Amino acid sequence: MESIRIQTSQNVAIEQELAGVGDRLIAGLIDLALLIFIGLIGFSILSSIGTDENTQIYLILGFNFILLTYHPLCEIFLGGASLGKRGMNLRVIRLDGSAFRTSDAIIRWLFSLIEIFMTMGGLATAVVALSSKGQRLGDLAAGTTVIKIKDSLGLLEQSLEKKPKISEDYIPTFNGVLRLNDQEIDLLSKSIEIFRKTQDRKPMEKAQAMVEQRLGISSDMHPIKFLDTIQKDYLYYSLKSQEKIEGAIQ
Repeated sequence: MESIRIQTSQNVAIEQELAGVGDRLIAGLIDLALLIFIGLIGFSILSSIGTDENTQIYLILGFNFILLTYHPLCEIFLGGASLGKRGMNLRVIRLDGSAFRTSDAIIRWLFSLIEIFMTMGGLATAVVALSSKGQRLGDLAAGTTVIKIKDSLGLLEQSLEKKPKISEDYIPTFNGVLRLNDQEIDLLSKSIEIFRKTQDRKPMEKAQAMVEQRLGISSDMHPIKFLDTIQKDYLYYSLKSQEKIEGAIQ
């Protein structure tokens, strides 16, 4: 199971499972089957109603328009997923953690005309298989990739289970704690652990000074209470940020 770590604009790292080549191929086949089905229905309608030649031309042009614009329109209006992707629990996301944009769908579509339609998907499949982030050329240009939603949420839940619990009515003390990153928060935990084992306060004091400088604050709390509060505040705001991301990809 390959995964990718996305750093959001709130400085929260989220682990996402990458969609495999097989899942993406199956999603593509589902989309193709839907388009063929639509085409057969259109052909049946044309045969049964006996329209004139001009009307038939317009209907054929309309079907070709649907065929060409199906993927970008789906990704724009379904939040980064075609019907086939939805069926396989896949979704396109941006690597920088920001919301999927209309321009991303258009860029991916323009490249798909070459790497999917002109090569029967061969070029796109090869590039995705070789890419460490599961990206085809359109993804590389747009700064996107495709994730497996269901398993990604499972990874998120597993990650949260390893963190300390806070009560639902918890009220944070400090603002701006998400300027810190996961590595700095781990450093706070380690400095407290060193103090409890050796009674050496220096690591804690250095950690507190680092946090106060990064956040532009000053506190007269005992270092243990201060660092513990920072960790809880960081967890609180991280959970809120993750809830927004989780809601955005559902």
